[in-house]
Amino acid sequence: MRLHVLLAVFAALLLYGCVEERTLSISGYETVEGVSGLDLTGDGINDVLSYQFRSIAIDQPMGISMAKYVSVAPYSYSFTEPSYLSPPDLAGAKAKIAEFDAARKAGESACLQRLGLSFAACNDYSSCMENCGSDHCEASKKVGGDAFGFELLAFKDKSQEMDRLVSELTSTQSLPSQDDRKEFIRKTVRLMAVSSDLAGMSMFNSNTYGTCGPVPLRLDLLGQAAQLVGTTGVSPDRYRYRVSEVITGGTEEEHITLFIQDTPPVAMSIDELSVDIPQGVVYQKFPLRLGWENIRADSPRKVLVYDFTSPDAPQDTVVSRWSNPQIDERNVKFFTVFSMLASNPAVSLFTGISKSVFTLAYSLGLGYFTALGAAAAFLLYVVLLAIMLITALYHALRAYMDRKDVREYLIDRMGPPITDWRSYVGVGAGLIIVCFLLNAFYIRPTEVGQLDLATVQLRAISDIPGAVSSILFILGAYTIYLFAEDRLKGIVLGEGYFRAKGATKEENVASLSKLKVLSDNLKTRIDTLSHTGMDVKEEYSVLIAVPTDRLEQFVEIGKQNTAKSLIDFHMGRLEEMDKRIEQKVGIMEENWPVWNSEIEKAVDQSGDVPVETLVSIPMQWREWAVSKFISEHRARHLILEDNRIKRRTVSVENMVSTALADLKREGLVDASIVIHDGKVLSNSFSRGNATVGAVLYLKLSGFAKAIARKFGEEDVKRFVIMGRKSAAVSLPSGKSNPLLFTERGRLKQLIEQWKAKTGEQG
Repeated sequence: MRLHVLLAVFAALLLYGCVEERTLSISGYETVEGVSGLDLTGDGINDVLSYQFRSIAIDQPMGISMAKYVSVAPYSYSFTEPSYLSPPDLAGAKAKIAEFDAARKAGESACLQRLGLSFAACNDYSSCMENCGSDHCEASKKVGGDAFGFELLAFKDKSQEMDRLVSELTSTQSLPSQDDRKEFIRKTVRLMAVSSDLAGMSMFNSNTYGTCGPVPLRLDLLGQAAQLVGTTGVSPDRYRYRVSEVITGGTEEEHITLFIQDTPPVAMSIDELSVDIPQGVVYQKFPLRLGWENIRADSPRKVLVYDFTSPDAPQDTVVSRWSNPQIDERNVKFFTVFSMLASNPAVSLFTGISKSVFTLAYSLGLGYFTALGAAAAFLLYVVLLAIMLITALYHALRAYMDRKDVREYLIDRMGPPITDWRSYVGVGAGLIIVCFLLNAFYIRPTEVGQLDLATVQLRAISDIPGAVSSILFILGAYTIYLFAEDRLKGIVLGEGYFRAKGATKEENVASLSKLKVLSDNLKTRIDTLSHTGMDVKEEYSVLIAVPTDRLEQFVEIGKQNTAKSLIDFHMGRLEEMDKRIEQKVGIMEENWPVWNSEIEKAVDQSGDVPVETLVSIPMQWREWAVSKFISEHRARHLILEDNRIKRRTVSVENMVSTALADLKREGLVDASIVIHDGKVLSNSFSRGNATVGAVLYLKLSGFAKAIARKFGEEDVKRFVIMGRKSAAVSLPSGKSNPLLFTERGRLKQLIEQWKAKTGEQG
């Protein structure tokens, strides 16, 4: 009864909408609402472009929406073979580079000061996140999560590369050769590429993180420096596209998670190997698709980012062909309901006591997860006691309405009592002891911290052995509770409760016998269906899971209630499986003529038929239907290989040998003589002079051919020799000419089977 009530409560939560899932799939392309840019070279043309797309409503009632922002900046530059100046103005070029570097460093220093971070304390993404402590940095952490840490690390790497290039360029003392001048120009162009790539970073984009203002990057000064060494044309040849999905409107009160998939425009050439995949991004290479799993919409603003490089310069006509993303939303309303319940004064009372139980257990040195199990077990006790009281009240009202004795009615409805209570107490105590041992020797110590659902969930995920120990404690406490509840029922209902009839050994023996009979019958049926090609792996797994030996042990040692519940459970599973098998067989028998016709038509049209093209046959039946067709049409010499129906190349000689072996195995052929290409291939006569029989057959074949020519026939199809009890038939096939001996009454059957196995027509 307790299980039924729990299932009913769980089903009610589901029906109420405990977990609500939906897919937001919008066809067509996203709409570009605005384009802005940044001119780095001072020529009036924007080098860095930022595209803003129209916002997409994800959950209008909750006010959650998402908008895409794409920033495009040159990632690398190429330059034409310079026309070198002689002599080059090296001092002027170095002055331009120094002027560029002074402005760049001032901008970077302002950004680092705003972040409260030094590059020396930023060695990997986690240390960058940990040591970035300003309010602006904390805000960006909340918006971007771990991805922002990778952004900080990339900022440091680009800055250090720029420092190295500037140092190498400004420390150059002379450019004596053309190779030296070309190398100077190459490093200057590389400095331009790193600078433009840094300018396009999300942390400088107000639409995404917006952590810092743009760093002054005067690429025009670098271009002038290159021209003072040699006249050359510099142009970008590769671009980095940084994509940001900005989710707005989320709150911590609602437990909404999103799965988002995004696909760049197919017309764009993308370097798949340069796709930068931050943590949490799901990546599919062919076709290119990226996505994020289990994104919590728990803050007013959240940014998801990825980037890739492409040789294609940004074009409005291409960027505007960005397909709308596919968004799956899951709203776990259970946590919302849980929060509402937790705010109830009565529930708050018990949760407060539960926290006190946790504190007491932890103070006794039992460990965090043991204390957590004790607190959860207390709440479980409260819920189970409430269910028991509600159940007792329900039965008492029913007894009163039906004018029955309440005590007797309750004893009848709430029994039978536990007969093997020592096992319950022993198992419960054993599980709790295992929990203590795990916490004492295998689980690392854990501080108390916040005792809330989010913290508990996080610690349970990060410490699996600890979570297991808590579950063991809860299971042990539940097992002991069953004994305690049974004693409580006895105290309230009196000794009559303990005299209530439970399961008897005789009843269990009879039920177990029925279970064995049903199991044996199902095994025979499943074996038969398996030979027809049906997939019965699931049925076999259910069948072998029936522990008949274990059930017999329970009956013998006196655990009758346990044995009865397990026998009933497995009997129900087998009966349900029997119904499913009956349904499968009905479907196959009803549809087989249609499926057989479709496969036959497909095989006649092609000697290589992919199974997936048999669309009228449901997917779960295709393999069975193909296997059955092949077994029933052996003469077609078909096989199933690589999920395709193919014709097997079989020589006439092998076909004759195979058919002859099959017929002998089936008892249709008593003896045989096989002549191949004028020579005796086999002779099964074991007595007498076997050679005489072969020679007589050769002469008889020649005589039959001579008679056939007199009647205008080119060849002999077959001839029959009839005796009183036996008969023989000659069945030529290609160069093979077998003579088969059988009983006279089975001659017709032999000829029909031969035709079926060799594919002979007529």
